[in-house]
Order: sequence, then structure tokens, then C-alpha cells
Amino acid sequence: MRSSFFGLNVAQQGLYTARTSMDITNHNISNAETPGYSRQYGVQKALKPLSNSFRGMVGTGAGISNVAQFRDEYLDYKYWDINKDLGTYEVKHEALSQMELIFNEPSDVGFTAFFDDVFKSLQGLSKDPSDTASRVNFVNSLGSLTTYVTDMSHQFRGIQNEANFGVKTSVDQLNFIGAQVAIINQQIGNLELTGERANDLRDERYRLIDMLSKIVSIDVDFDKDINGVETCDIAINGQQLVHGSVSNELEVRPKTYISNPEDGVDMYDIYWKSGKRLYIENPNLEGELKGYLEVRDGNNKDNFSGDITAGAGTANITMDNINRHDLPPAGAITVEGLTLEYTSYSYNDVTGEIDFTLNPATPCPATATQGAMGVPTAFKGIPYYMQQLNEFVRTIAREFNELHEQGDSNTGLPLIIFEGYTGIPPLDYTTPSSYDQITIDNIKVNQAIVDDTSLLKTKFNASDGESANDLVMAMIDLRHDTTMFSKGVPDNFIQSLISEMGIDVKQITSFKNGQEQLNNLITNQRLSISDVDLDEEAINLVKFQQAYNMSAKIMSVFDEIYNVTINQLGAR
Repeated sequence: MRSSFFGLNVAQQGLYTARTSMDITNHNISNAETPGYSRQYGVQKALKPLSNSFRGMVGTGAGISNVAQFRDEYLDYKYWDINKDLGTYEVKHEALSQMELIFNEPSDVGFTAFFDDVFKSLQGLSKDPSDTASRVNFVNSLGSLTTYVTDMSHQFRGIQNEANFGVKTSVDQLNFIGAQVAIINQQIGNLELTGERANDLRDERYRLIDMLSKIVSIDVDFDKDINGVETCDIAINGQQLVHGSVSNELEVRPKTYISNPEDGVDMYDIYWKSGKRLYIENPNLEGELKGYLEVRDGNNKDNFSGDITAGAGTANITMDNINRHDLPPAGAITVEGLTLEYTSYSYNDVTGEIDFTLNPATPCPATATQGAMGVPTAFKGIPYYMQQLNEFVRTIAREFNELHEQGDSNTGLPLIIFEGYTGIPPLDYTTPSSYDQITIDNIKVNQAIVDDTSLLKTKFNASDGESANDLVMAMIDLRHDTTMFSKGVPDNFIQSLISEMGIDVKQITSFKNGQEQLNNLITNQRLSISDVDLDEEAINLVKFQQAYNMSAKIMSVFDEIYNVTINQLGAR
């Protein structure tokens, strides 16, 4: 049975509904510039009707059953999927652009210019080998080249260290954001036990997930617990970063052994605090974290590897079919998934085999057939370009030293050595692997020749006169030696490396720009659904105001009716 004041109650409910809708609109307008905010709306529905004495049902007005959000879950997942790729490309683009600047080409003060100066000074020396000024000029130009190379190394190391720090920073961000999401999960769970939706907290959670998706590939799962409350779980490589109100943390640990011979010290590896290593080699892992790792470790799949031909099952193994022999004096190789420490190794330039002396505590498995150091990474990062430059300076040093040591009837000193060189073990041009000791980190001109340029040899035969310059001419001819490098003459090697860098930069720039456009497309699609349109909200405000005014008008009408019915009719 209806109340005598049924009409007033319906009008009053209309007032409440319109007022609530205006409050929601007001909230939208206030948050128009709030990052990550999703436009909200009241879910309005007719209230439960009353029976009208078996002649149908009478409506009891309208109410707001819930406050919902305009959001498309499909677009959210789409954004998280592509955002990781943008993070990867942005990190790589920045690093490669810096690496390109290190070569400083084309330039009057770039690598090519310093290399040209060496041969220009040799041309001057060939005209008068006894001239002290010409000798000093050549030694200085060679010293300038080696100094420029070591300066390049310092800059490469700087970028590698920055990438390594980026790994740590990314892990710190993952831990912080993961902890925040877990806290918000708990807050949402507590607030939504009553059946209401904590929309603003959900927006903050979505915003944090957006940030996570750029750092690393994530799997996001929304599920409901036994109480019907929605929870959010986030996983990396199938391992839970966030599970409901609990977050798991990652940590960085300095590697015990380097992965690439070109790596610096204290490179970080990533572990879960539970002890399990994060599988960073996962090909599906992308994001800023992967970008930093590939810039730091990228070796173009030229990490050390080979076949175990002897010694399997012992602590002394021999490997053949190796792709490089410039390894750290002590380190570790991976065999059948096991890390085997080696205390020393020796390379045979004749057979091309390498012998490892392993830690007796970790002998090689008897079934092992292959071994490797580090991880093959397709990206051309710091290790790749440093390795290419190492190959260049080692070859140049060996070729110059071979000629110079033959000077004055085989009495010449090595012309190009390395910092800390004592002659033991010697640099022997007949044993190319001995030049593995020279890197772009330590290359220098022999200080004895710098201090006394009379030690600079200009002729092969000691009995020839001071004007003899056949050794100098042989050094000049090195620039046109097509057999020195697989890519041809030395200039071709450098130009090829610089061109390769330019192509890499152009390619990653194209990838980044394309990904930015795709990212912007999905972002605009999300905003078209969830962003606050002030013009639309203004229209809504007018609409709900009119609804409020009409409900107020209805109340006024019923007030007059009741006034007449109760007061005026009763007075008669």
C-alpha cells in the first residue's frame, strides 16, 4: 500500500538522484587535468515499483545504483603490450645516439682525422728520416691516435656504466611500483567489501600499471577472490611481482664473472629476493629494463663459444671451433647449464684450440660437448663496438710492431704497447693471440720511444745510411694493405664500422618513431573513452540541473496539493 506522501517521496528521490549526478559531474570537471583519471558516471535505474491494487505497478522513482567509469579493458591490455616496446626503443635510441657521437664522424677531429695524421706524419718522415722534428711529429701523431682511442673507450665505458645503473634504477622502480599496487589492492579490497567501487583508487592502480608496462613486460590478471572482491595480480616471466596485497621484490647483485670480455666490473645481474634469478634472456621480455641490458651486454651473438674436444669429465678441457680467444685471465664458462670456473687458459695459434684449467671443485661434466661464456645477444651494444675497435687496434699494433721490430737488423722495440706492459709475456707478432693484451682501454705508444725518438727505426738494414727510409715506406704501405682486414684496407674497416653504427641508429630511430605513433594511437583511443570532455560535462551539468529543478517543481506541486487537501479542505 502506498504512503499518503508517496508523490513527495518520488520527487525527493529525483532530487537525490539529480544531485548525485551533478556531484559526479563536478568531480569529473575537477579532475579534467588529473593524469590517469577516468571519467565517471552514475548508473541510474528505476527503483522497485509498488503494487497498484492488482491494477499494475506504480513506479517509485529513480536512484543511482553505482558510480562506474568509462574504461575499455581491451585498450588497457593493448596499451600495456605496446608500451614495453616503446620503452625498449627509447633506451636503445638514446644510447646509440651517444655512441654515434663518440666516433665524431665526419669531423676534422674524429677518428679518421687522427688516423690520417699518422700517415701524413709518416710521409713527412720518409723525406728526411734523420730529422728529429719529423720523428717527434710521427710519434706524437701516433700518441694522439692512441689517446683518442682510449678516450673513446672511457666514453663507451661511461655509457655502459649508465646502462648498468639504468638496470638498477629500473629494478628499484619495479619494487616501488609493485609495493604501491599491492597497497592499493588492499585498500580497494577493504572499500569494496560493501559492493561499491573505489574508482579513484582503481585509476591510480591503472596509472601505476601503465608505468610498469614501460619498464618491463608484464602479465596483468584481474580476478575475484572468495568474497567477490576484484584483485589484481602482476607477473614478470610468469613470476609474481604482485599477488593481491603482497608484493615480491627484486634485487641486483654484482656478477661474480663478466659475461663479455669487453664488460666492465660490477655489472649487475637480477634476482628475486627469494634467491631465484630473473630470466632476462627471455625473448619476450621487453621494456626499458631490457633496453638497458641489451645496450650494456649486446654482443651481436659474438660471445665466446666452442666445442669440447677433450677433457670432458675432468678439470682440464680443450675446446675447438671457437669464435674468439680474447678472454679474461680467469672467469667462468657455461657447460650444460652449469657455471664452471676457470683459473687460467691458453690458446694455441697453430691449432686454434683453447685449453682451460677449471676449478677442481667444479669439473666439466663427462657428457658435455659444448661450452660458452655469457649470453648471445642479437643487439649491437657496447661490447660489440668495443670488440670491433679492439680488433682494429690489435691488428694495427701488430702490423706496425712487426715492421718496427725488424728495423736496424731486427733490433727495434715494439712501437705500440699497452699500459702496464713489462715485456712478460711478450708481444710477439708471430703469435697473434699475444696481442689480446692490447685493448682500446690500455693502448699506448712505447714510452721509451716517446722519451728517446732515436729509438724509432726508419730502415730495415742497420748498415744503410741515415737517409734510408724503406721501413717508413713499408709502414705507409700498410694503409693500402687489403689483406690486413677481412673488410679490406684499414680505412674500409673504420668506415664500415661507422656506417654500421649509422645504420643501427637510423633503424632504431625508425622503430622508435613507429612505436611512438602506435602508442599515441592507442593512447588517443583510450582517452576518447575515458578522458573528461569539459564541453560534454557542461552539457551534463545543465541536464542534471534541469532534472533537479523539475523534481523540485514536482515537490512544490505536491506541497500545494497536500496543503489544499489537509488545510483548506479540512477548514470547510
